[in-house]
Amino acid sequence: MNDPDILKINEGTARKFRKIEEDLAVCRTAAELFESLLTGIGEEFAIPFVWLSVIRRPEAAGLLKDLEESKILRDRLNIIDEEAFLAVVPKASPPLLANGDLRPFFRLLPVNRKYFIRSLAVSPLALHGRLIGSLNHGDASPDRYQPGMDTTLLSRLAGKVSEHLSRLLPPEQESIAGKEG
Repeated sequence: MNDPDILKINEGTARKFRKIEEDLAVCRTAAELFESLLTGIGEEFAIPFVWLSVIRRPEAAGLLKDLEESKILRDRLNIIDEEAFLAVVPKASPPLLANGDLRPFFRLLPVNRKYFIRSLAVSPLALHGRLIGSLNHGDASPDRYQPGMDTTLLSRLAGKVSEHLSRLLPPEQESIAGKEG
């Protein structure tokens, strides 16, 4: 491939990410935000497996309740203990790309869905600056995601999602349990 072809591909990829980001701006609830995100990523990039992992903790109770009520998200949501999550996704981690031995990442998969994946991308998400989980993309192709690939656009998208989520869930409304703890 020559440079003009690579430039066109990169511009097209950036345009798809911008479209997804623009669609997030009009969402009014956390469920709507993640429904739009998962649907948009799947459609724009033809990614067969897109799901969320959310860390089980008191301040995420309101978010989890909202997400579990969504028919679209119910089977694409993995609720995970913090220790198990951090064993795979360290704090302050940039997006992770993996192929080959994915066994450590299996704990991020939703319990009720089985995905045949041979490569994946894991983008950490935050709520008010605190890690709450990840947006995960999986593919049957081992070449789709490989360590060493540029994750700048994934990182930017995760940042935008985290910003929108923090606006939708003000700290005082995250959960009553979070205030008591």
